[in-house]
Amino acid sequence: MSLRVALVDHPDQHGDLRRLAAELPREWVVIDGLRPEQLLEDAALGGIDAVFTSADPGAMDGATLLQRLQRVCPEALRVLVLPTGFDPRRSERLAAEPAVQQVVAAPFDAGTVRAAMRRVLTVRSLLRDPALRSELGQVERLPASPSAYLSLRMVVADDNAGADEAVQVLRRDPVLAARVLRVANSALYSRGRPILDLTVATQRLGLQTLVQLVLASEVFSRLGDGDGQAAQTRALLASTLAMRIAATPRDAGLAGSAALLADLGRQLPGSLLNAPPHPGELWQSAPRVALLGAGLMALWGLPMEMVEAVAFHHAPGRFPGRGLDVVGATHLARALVGDIPLDEAWVESAGLAPRMAAWRELADRLMAEAA
Repeated sequence: MSLRVALVDHPDQHGDLRRLAAELPREWVVIDGLRPEQLLEDAALGGIDAVFTSADPGAMDGATLLQRLQRVCPEALRVLVLPTGFDPRRSERLAAEPAVQQVVAAPFDAGTVRAAMRRVLTVRSLLRDPALRSELGQVERLPASPSAYLSLRMVVADDNAGADEAVQVLRRDPVLAARVLRVANSALYSRGRPILDLTVATQRLGLQTLVQLVLASEVFSRLGDGDGQAAQTRALLASTLAMRIAATPRDAGLAGSAALLADLGRQLPGSLLNAPPHPGELWQSAPRVALLGAGLMALWGLPMEMVEAVAFHHAPGRFPGRGLDVVGATHLARALVGDIPLDEAWVESAGLAPRMAAWRELADRLMAEAA
């Protein structure tokens, strides 16, 4: 598949992107030397399939450029390229920007660059099926984007922010704050000790868990009381387990959110869920509910790794990853709470079999506490 790839960097700092371009497939057409304004003008006319930009390309920072690119050319893949020795905390903040689909850090190697692009291209092909896009576009009222969740993600990614900023986000929506406190006082989190205000909730639960509770409150409040409560409890169990299984703190937040949203597609109309699958989605081997949920998350602008995990959590072995990534942690959490079958072959191939007993014990303990 031939793609037109644009490289955008500061005129004095073009070495990293040229080294990265050397690792791209030979059949791709590389457009070099574009300034941010030139890129946006060309992208608005079409014909650009992917953009690699540095963190500081000149007239605007890389995240802002990708945000503007998303508006004028939403189909283009958006990749942020970080130089060697880049501040890791700033990297976390940039990766959390909704317009950033992938982050690639120098020094580059062929495997890392190609794996990153395969991941984006896989999801892009999953979401670009014309018939599926047409169906999603015909839905009269999609669930609203979880705005408080996105705001809290920015707080967590900002090393200068903390619990006070998170509490302020919740206090702007008293109804949401009340729902968060109600969930925080459930058996899964309270351990018999009442949580009476948002500051205590934040201190006791931690920011990452609070982010998951906000996401659950925003998403599951749209369901009926009975169905919503049961679905929320199961989803929070899977989310908590995914955060404990994940390999890194960053993966913990992403996998926890993906496990929470794994059945998001069930909130879409039955006409979408029950329609015959289109040929473009058959090869993905993803259940329609997962495919539609991933599509909705992409429309919301949620991080691409979460979109990938929701789309492929039923069968992590079919997704180009390495070991216990976000997709794998989401799959394990959902399987261990009994929502989906465990992919035993993938567990063996990923070298995770020796850790399964401990993870099963943890899952059993969490489920017993919630019961």
